[in-house]
Amino acid sequence: MSDWLPPGLFAYGSELAAAVDSRLGRALVGDEAAWIDMPRRLGTDDMPSAPVPWGDGALCVDLGPDDIETWERFAEVHRNEPEPEHLAVAAQEWRLPVTPYRRLPTAIVRKDAAPPGAAPAGTISIDGAIVVDLTSMWAGPLCTELLGRAGADVHKVTSAARPEGLAGSPMHAELNAHKTVVDLDLRLAADRGSLDRMLASADLLVTSLSPRALANHDLLPQQLDAQHRGLRTLAITAFAPDTPERGWVAYGAGVHATSGLGWLGDEPQAPAYSYPDPLAGLQAAGVALDQLAGVTPQHRRVSLAEAVAPLAARAACTLAAGVLTEPNRHG
Repeated sequence: MSDWLPPGLFAYGSELAAAVDSRLGRALVGDEAAWIDMPRRLGTDDMPSAPVPWGDGALCVDLGPDDIETWERFAEVHRNEPEPEHLAVAAQEWRLPVTPYRRLPTAIVRKDAAPPGAAPAGTISIDGAIVVDLTSMWAGPLCTELLGRAGADVHKVTSAARPEGLAGSPMHAELNAHKTVVDLDLRLAADRGSLDRMLASADLLVTSLSPRALANHDLLPQQLDAQHRGLRTLAITAFAPDTPERGWVAYGAGVHATSGLGWLGDEPQAPAYSYPDPLAGLQAAGVALDQLAGVTPQHRRVSLAEAVAPLAARAACTLAAGVLTEPNRHG
């Protein structure tokens, strides 16, 4: 198992955590390292796959059980494609979570890169706010768990027919401790009706579905506005909406690969665990607090790629200065 984490990870996480606490005027997040280092702290299996050499580069092939057969067919069809970037684009057309390992360009140097979303003046109270949680895995559940701890009434929608990847783990239990769990299968008309009744009285809907999945479930902001005017929405996605990768399927390890943080040394390196997730979860919690306070737009989107961008900028600055010569194995 890799023990590699990007340099400055925990210091940057501390800044994101401090921004959340500043909004609330109290210490809510606590030890940010406990949230970031959850897989090792709780012994949860989160071992991103090793980089897959391809052509003159490498790929992050972050497959779930349902993807393996498709990947094998895809790899056979595209076995003569030498360019990892082109192969990743083709894989995404097959809806496979495959991304290229990219080198960190020194052109992105920003010495004063700071976490997005400065806290507004004054403090925020969200006691009694109703939040519907349509998230899974790590980033989204961390965001909504912090909202629950801050006083919001969080309703976690899950499906016994399609359990999420962390279900049954200590991480899942800790990330959903301050929520009411509602079992709904949104493929069923009756259960979708139940969701609409929940949304009718909700203040905020938080999702981590892909834009395509949101559209299929009529959960895009423009689709919701007609029936649930005034409902705030926060979408947590892999990539930002203004990038070529905006519709890509990827998890934290895939975002790590595309950010350049996976190739700081001579070879591409998988992380110890999916660290972009807790960074995005902390950032999303701050955005959600602003939304519930009415000091930011009604509909927002946070991405794992944007959450790690300041960390990548700092690493690029260090590389440009000739200081970072080996990957940091301690975060």
